[in-house]
Amino acid sequence: MSDTTDDRDPEELLKQSKEQKRHQSEPQQQDTEPDVPSLEEYIADVYEELDAGEVPTNLTMRDRNLAALIRGLDEAGQLDAVGADVREYLDRGATDSESRGSVLGLLVRAGLAEVRPDLIEAGEDGYERFTERQETQF
Repeated sequence: MSDTTDDRDPEELLKQSKEQKRHQSEPQQQDTEPDVPSLEEYIADVYEELDAGEVPTNLTMRDRNLAALIRGLDEAGQLDAVGADVREYLDRGATDSESRGSVLGLLVRAGLAEVRPDLIEAGEDGYERFTERQETQF
C-alpha cells in the first residue's frame, strides 16, 4: 500500500495540518529586487534635491471644479475658516491667514491621512532620514 494522500486516514491528515506551522506549509516570498530603495529613501533623496534647488517646491494640478471652489472660497472670505478647520483636523498650529496654496496642501495631507495614512508615515520617515543625513555630514 502506498503512502499517498488518498490512502491516509482523514482524521490523521486533519491532525497533521493543524499541527503544521504556517512557515512549514507556505514558502516565504522573497523580494525579487533587493536593491530597490524604499519610498522613504526616495523621499529623503528628493528633500536633498529640493535643498539643492534641483527640483521645484511647487506642485501643479489642473482641476476646473476645484479651482472654482478654492477661488470661490477665497473671494467669499471663507478660505481662512477652511484652513483653520483642516489645521485643527491635522492637529497643526493655527495661523492668522491662509493662502490658497497652503489650504490645498493641508487638504491633500488630510486626504492622504484619511485614505493612505501609511504614505503620511512614509513622508515623515523620509524627512527624518533626510535630517539624519544632514546631521551626519561633516
